[in-house]
Amino acid sequence: MHIDELDLETRCKIYGYTKKVLRKYQKGIVTGKLTADTFADNILSNDSIKDIIDDVILNQQDFKSSYINYIDTLINLQNDNISKSKKRKNKQPVEKPTITQKIQLRNLLSSTGYTLAIPYQYLNALEVENITKFITTGNIDLGNERIYNYVHKHTTH
Repeated sequence: MHIDELDLETRCKIYGYTKKVLRKYQKGIVTGKLTADTFADNILSNDSIKDIIDDVILNQQDFKSSYINYIDTLINLQNDNISKSKKRKNKQPVEKPTITQKIQLRNLLSSTGYTLAIPYQYLNALEVENITKFITTGNIDLGNERIYNYVHKHTTH
């Protein structure tokens, strides 16, 4: 089983746990001393991950290789974000969603029964695109699992 074949809730939990570990060792990642292979071995041998996903899946070689690729994706995203934040200090603002994007998202949310868990002003343009994609297709790209927590389906009693 590959990581992208897991349900979104499990993927979101794995994302949160993995990001927490990656943030802890950010300096080693930036310098290149720590690799995705090293992280995968350490994380998969830790008992905390077993609370999220079954041992049978953890011990599968194809899951391990897909997890290594996933960690590599997260490391690349983290390095890009660090690079962008350094550039932002030189007056490059984060790309905010356009008014049209906000209106389209608001209409999509109301027509599908979803609500945002965070205010619109905290979303950037890419997050708005990813939320729209999630609502319309039900899929989230690997590395963007955080948006799963940004939207919730209305439940009627």
